[in-house]
Amino acid sequence: MKRNGTHGVLTSLVLSISIILTIAFLWNFGGVALAAFVDLLVPQDAAFTWWKLVILISFGLAVGYLAEKYSIKKLVFPAAGFLAFWFVLAIISNKIFGVGLLFIPVFLIVSLTLLVVQFKKIWMIDSELTDKLVTLASTGHLLEGKPADLRIESGLKLLETVLPLSEAIVFRYDGEGELTPLGRARHESSRESMISRQSAWRENVGLCEQALNTRQSIVQIDENEKKSARIALPLITEDILVGVLFVKVNQDFEYADRNLLEAFSGQLARNFQRKELRSKSLPHKNWWSFLSTHSSENRLAILSLIQSVIKEHSFGAQASSYLKEAHAIAYLDGTLAYLNRQMRHLAGLKTEQIPDFNLFSLLEQFKTEVFNEPRLAIRRVLQTGDHFKSDLYFTDTNKTLKLQISLVKVPTDDISIHDTNVSMKPACFLITLSDISAVKENEKLRSDMASLMSHELRTPITSIQGFAELLLADENIPEESREFLNIIASESQRLSKMLTTFLSVSNLQQADKQEIEKTPVKVDTVVHEVVGEMQDQAKRKRIRLVEQANSHIPPVAADKGLIQRAVSHLIDNAIKYSPERTSVLVSTILEADFLRVIVEDRGYGIPNSEKDKIWQKFYRISRDGQDKEEESTGLGLSLVKEIVEQHGGSVGVESEPGQGSKFTFTLPRL
Repeated sequence: MKRNGTHGVLTSLVLSISIILTIAFLWNFGGVALAAFVDLLVPQDAAFTWWKLVILISFGLAVGYLAEKYSIKKLVFPAAGFLAFWFVLAIISNKIFGVGLLFIPVFLIVSLTLLVVQFKKIWMIDSELTDKLVTLASTGHLLEGKPADLRIESGLKLLETVLPLSEAIVFRYDGEGELTPLGRARHESSRESMISRQSAWRENVGLCEQALNTRQSIVQIDENEKKSARIALPLITEDILVGVLFVKVNQDFEYADRNLLEAFSGQLARNFQRKELRSKSLPHKNWWSFLSTHSSENRLAILSLIQSVIKEHSFGAQASSYLKEAHAIAYLDGTLAYLNRQMRHLAGLKTEQIPDFNLFSLLEQFKTEVFNEPRLAIRRVLQTGDHFKSDLYFTDTNKTLKLQISLVKVPTDDISIHDTNVSMKPACFLITLSDISAVKENEKLRSDMASLMSHELRTPITSIQGFAELLLADENIPEESREFLNIIASESQRLSKMLTTFLSVSNLQQADKQEIEKTPVKVDTVVHEVVGEMQDQAKRKRIRLVEQANSHIPPVAADKGLIQRAVSHLIDNAIKYSPERTSVLVSTILEADFLRVIVEDRGYGIPNSEKDKIWQKFYRISRDGQDKEEESTGLGLSLVKEIVEQHGGSVGVESEPGQGSKFTFTLPRL
């Protein structure tokens, strides 16, 4: 409802005309009661002619329009001054010139129009306020995930799961001493007599009334019956008594269980009060509704409902203080909404300093040589909607923090946050920091250990390979021994190659992205060089290696040696796992934001279940009838993936068994 819209102006003008017509009627037919006052201001025999009515209508419309556009606070003093001036002028005009200036109609029109329009504006504001309260309460209901009735039921089921209950009853308290049972769960034997049941019911109700009167939990434990107990807990929320919960435990009740029941009763009281408040109606569509005490009380109830929902939602923020990670929430304008205890500790902030900080000043506390432009990170998150991730290393404290900046999106209005496949809009930023110093240290130790073992293995493997080749050079070696020596030389060479690749992967994983020496590289030139070097290998297997040239490829920022190794591994795999008399096509394609390299073969293909696994270290696809020479170390594709991701790109594969494979990787353009 628009308070200052066209609808409001038209309503005010209609009210003004109604007031004028009413005054005109009373003027002609009800002036006897005001005869003395009229004689003072109006000449004798002055008729209320039609042209006077037209003037008064025009005057009233002007007052109604001003009353709608401006507040009564701004109009009351000018209106009072005008009426005082008009009163004096009307007396002078009547006594000296015998001309009436219609003071009484003018006075009534001005005062009544101001009052009626103000009354109408208050009603419209009140109605709009009530609409917003209803909408806000409904939004809170969407955020709760479940209606209050279902939450009460699920809570009772949870209670039955944790404790050996024999009976649980929820009573509603109406404020006049009456208890009305709303729900009951019973697990006692049906062999009890009707008289014993009625007696037990009266005792239970009496215990509940005692809990209501004292506003304290009442616990009665029977030590002679396997520690059974009867407990009555008042349901109190915001100091309002809304009901009582009766629980009977048939055995093994411990006094510490009272804390559990009291915590549960607090949640049940909030759910119960929410159910009661939502059942209240708001007849706010009529003009007299804002004068109704019933409607006002219901609006207060809605405010209590909203306050309860907001309080419950604050539990989420409090819960984040128990997490190991540091969290901060910032609005889209950069204002900090919340920092948990861990974030305040990492940033070195005191509570009184937080109001002076915003999103950017908080991120400035964590600047490093790598993360030196927080504004660019925020801009990237806003542009793409993707997470920004970075590892921050601080040399002074020898600590590594993992930073993630996320753009939080929420559903549009009147949609539950639990719904899926709905339109989302940005709402705020979530900044998460976690200390991964121990993880990084373990990774470094593991990598150092692997590198050390690889280096230590390289020496004996080289010796084995060298001695095997030396023995093969002796022509006096028997043919049977020569075959064994060939196997030793071949396997030691394969093991040496595997160690070299493994060391390359380990070194890349240890290196930071900024440590790669990037220079402008023409990827099409690199592809051309690699294809030329591997033509002999392809010809030995009778495979046609074809390069699809593209002369319009711009350079990219990359490490030429690493890109060359990635292309070599993909072409080597294509040749190795393709049958004879097939072709391998290598092409370079320019896209909007990336440069794409494609290696396509007509080989054995890869099953769908294996496509994600081939990028893992040491993973190899087993094939029937595969030659020993075709077996790989399982590290080549892992190395390609690591190289490409270190350059900010991505890898992919399309393949069908028996139809061949298409391996691709992308590199961002300059």
